Amino acid sequence: MSPTKNSFKWSGPVVVMLALAISPGNAFAQPARNSSPQFERDAISADLQNIYAKTESASTISDYSSILDFCRNVSGDSTRNKDDRRYAKSLMSWAANRRGEARSDRAGALVREQQLAQAEEMDLLAKKDFETAIQLDPTRWRAHHNMAIVHALQQNNKAALASFDTVLQLNPEFADAYFNRGEILFRTNQFERAIADQSKVIELKPEDSAAFSARAHSLFALGKSEEALADYAKAMELSPESSEAATEYADTCQALGQWKEAATAYKRAMELDGQNVRTLQNAAWMMATCPDDIYRNGDFALETAQRAVQLAAAPSSVHVLDVLAAAQAASGDYASAQSTITEALRSTTDASLRSELQMRAKQYQRKKPYVQPSRTKTAENKTTANSKRK
Repeated sequence: MSPTKNSFKWSGPVVVMLALAISPGNAFAQPARNSSPQFERDAISADLQNIYAKTESASTISDYSSILDFCRNVSGDSTRNKDDRRYAKSLMSWAANRRGEARSDRAGALVREQQLAQAEEMDLLAKKDFETAIQLDPTRWRAHHNMAIVHALQQNNKAALASFDTVLQLNPEFADAYFNRGEILFRTNQFERAIADQSKVIELKPEDSAAFSARAHSLFALGKSEEALADYAKAMELSPESSEAATEYADTCQALGQWKEAATAYKRAMELDGQNVRTLQNAAWMMATCPDDIYRNGDFALETAQRAVQLAAAPSSVHVLDVLAAAQAASGDYASAQSTITEALRSTTDASLRSELQMRAKQYQRKKPYVQPSRTKTAENKTTANSKRK
């Protein structure tokens, strides 16, 4: 089983770095922001104490820039005492990181306003701020974490892992860093290490449903299907209002041939969110192709598949078309099924997937619906249902 997206958790606001590449469904955690650096009051001059007071209410790019400018002048003033200059440098690091977070907030707003060029420019400024914060204070773990996420979103896995390692050296109890490093490890097929990181998240935050779901992805990838299913069930228990959690559990049940459990979970997922394309798509696939005719319903499969097509951001994607063709065949409309599967074949160059599609196309030409092979509760082979989760 593969997750439909990377779901990184942030220590600060979401950086929209290269915003078009980010899935709209990404779920980022936004824990409390850094507090401003502390100081020994007697050792710091009055003007710096006043600037420190301003950090308590600072919230805008302009606020942080003002703090940076003042502290830059202090740190570069050879007539100031050592404590003033040292504290000014620390405060500059804090302000740079916070300005980077504010700029990434602004980038997100610009993306929502469809001002993509300006958003990318703001993202680049945010990245420079995070770099500046680290240069000024290499122990500022939140800045390292922000940089790690930037690397991750740019697909620079090696740099992201190195930055997450640094975060955890500086703050070994920061659960989000374990979660995010686990996402990169999963992305790079280091499943055992990913499991270790997500297990650490669960140790630190036992109510974190996302960690159970993430660990389940890696367990399933290693063929540990029953352990994975237990984790997906726990994620669904912890997030009973999450259509995504119910869908992941349903997908896994379908992959293992647990049709009754899959049908129940898909029903629950659709009740929670009737516009979740992944849920509609995978539920339609099961209703169209289930080898147990109790759960096969061609007409309802077609209705559900058509809703998925209408809602999909890219309705011509090969997986949506494959599901629609299967539903059309299951409802007896073989002419439409042949036309749709032909369009699906034109949408991919993947040799393995094309082979599957061609096999189903031959079924529809013979006026036969495609039915999944019967199977026991094992995960020795990933099923077609899993390939739909894109």
